[in-house]
Amino acid sequence: MPDAELNRSAGHDDLIFELGFAFFNDLYSRFYASTMHGQGPGMHLKILINVTLHKIIIPCKNIEVRILIIGSGSKEHALVWKFLSSEKFSDPEIYVCPGNFALRKIVDCIDADINDINRLLEIAIARNIDLTIIGESELYSKGIVDAFNKANKLILGPTKAAAELESSNFFAKNFMIKHGIPSPKCTLFEDINIANAFLPTLKYPVKIRPDKVFNAENPSTIVYDLEQAKLTAEELLRPTFFVKDTPRMIIEEILEGHQITINTLADGNKALSFPPVQAYRESDDYGHLADRGAFAPTAVLSDELMAKVRFEIIDPTMEALQDEGREYSGMLCFDIVLDKNDNNKPKLIQYRTNLLDSDSQVTLPLLDEEIYEILSSAARKDLGFYKDGFHKFVGSALAVNVVSSDKTEDYITSIHSMELLENINHELENYQTALSGIPLMFYGTKMLKQNYAEVFGATAVAETLVDAQILAYKLADSLQLPSKTYDRNIGDHGLI
Repeated sequence: MPDAELNRSAGHDDLIFELGFAFFNDLYSRFYASTMHGQGPGMHLKILINVTLHKIIIPCKNIEVRILIIGSGSKEHALVWKFLSSEKFSDPEIYVCPGNFALRKIVDCIDADINDINRLLEIAIARNIDLTIIGESELYSKGIVDAFNKANKLILGPTKAAAELESSNFFAKNFMIKHGIPSPKCTLFEDINIANAFLPTLKYPVKIRPDKVFNAENPSTIVYDLEQAKLTAEELLRPTFFVKDTPRMIIEEILEGHQITINTLADGNKALSFPPVQAYRESDDYGHLADRGAFAPTAVLSDELMAKVRFEIIDPTMEALQDEGREYSGMLCFDIVLDKNDNNKPKLIQYRTNLLDSDSQVTLPLLDEEIYEILSSAARKDLGFYKDGFHKFVGSALAVNVVSSDKTEDYITSIHSMELLENINHELENYQTALSGIPLMFYGTKMLKQNYAEVFGATAVAETLVDAQILAYKLADSLQLPSKTYDRNIGDHGLI
């Protein structure tokens, strides 16, 4: 056989051969002869031509899979949609715990406490789940992957030790410094007196981060003067009776430049990237991060810059994790700033162990891969011959998050969101399909500024970013809500 690259997904029977143009006729004639004379698999060949790259796919019978997804937002909704869009796994059994009203319409939702890891493991065992996927990143820091691994149940995600990349800002910043990964200048503190002596030397504004991400009221705070900095330091570093860990904080410079996200899928040895995402995020009045929308791929990341990100940030991270005995598999996301005051040098702001909601809405529709195969391969720690970037559809995806301003008083008893979504889905059933084939994603009922509100994600995919933006806003505009708010500039950065 000619020198070809075999792309085999671990544990499955499909063979995908990717060949240079020069080898196509030779390989095709071999398969054609064998199938016509009964010497081969005796199956019809489906030939897909993509400019100078050819794929020959040998189809196999449909494989039944059972999937458990832990979470309740639009990220989980987007995953379910992608699984149900599969050509190979045409009828997967999907369970979501706890899910939301929109998901209950299309898959089985299980009402269980997602913080009860033993209960989640019992569900996976009782329902003979083939792959468990975690939407709530905090569960990694509680050891859910360690528990599933011990019980020999396949689960995607990092162990508790590897998940410290997100759960502990103190660990993450030390990790970046130790391994020479480009990041904003920062100083780490454990002592309030040392911090107070240092604060007057700073040039403001600066960003202050707590150590424990999931225990913190605010993930980060921008302080604009010395007085505000002292108050924040006092709040973060004073020991309390209820907190066992040593209080810690990080003071970090604020960089100017384009902020992008590189989402990757890791198998313990390597991390392969998805299309880069430009997200629109900001903190509200209470310091909670607002996910307002996103688009992909972003045009600000050239091939040269992406090569720098790979060489200076992604690959060194994977190598360092292995060196420290923290083998990492699952989603590994890099929030990066192109520092305009340092010749647009990519610098790592933070690690995340999962896609954000908007990231999912614009990444998954562009992915031209069997989602079960790539996720289960990563969980088995063998991405095999998958290439960086994966196969992806040509075009752009854009998501606009729409907030219903008609607040509800009670998260648990909010029937309003159920009725609202039912009416919207009925009205848009044909309209949204005509737009892009992507359903309206339901975030659920979210707490916004101490009130509860329904949040929806309107996503569109088109050949160009301009068309995707137009279609997504048509979908957002068409939502018949009593009142609604959403940003009008999602995608504008990519059009300049």
